[in-house]
Amino acid sequence: LLRTKEANRVLTIALTLILGGALGNLVDRALLGYVVDFVLVHYEDWYFPAFNLADSCIRVGAGFLILDMFMTPRAAGEVHEG
Repeated sequence: LLRTKEANRVLTIALTLILGGALGNLVDRALLGYVVDFVLVHYEDWYFPAFNLADSCIRVGAGFLILDMFMTPRAAGEVHEG
């Protein structure tokens, strides 16, 4: 986060959401021994797996990270290894 350029707000938001979500789950795990899931979505007999705000932050952050990969221009001739 400290190395990101100020103009690259999408990457900064992505990393902040992922870090915040991971820390939120870590605090729950450290204090309670488990992660509290409190959002339950259902319709009639169909149930979506329960999740929490920290999980949502991680997923949204990952989405922003993917978006940043498509938005960030690469230098001509640059090869991505890995």
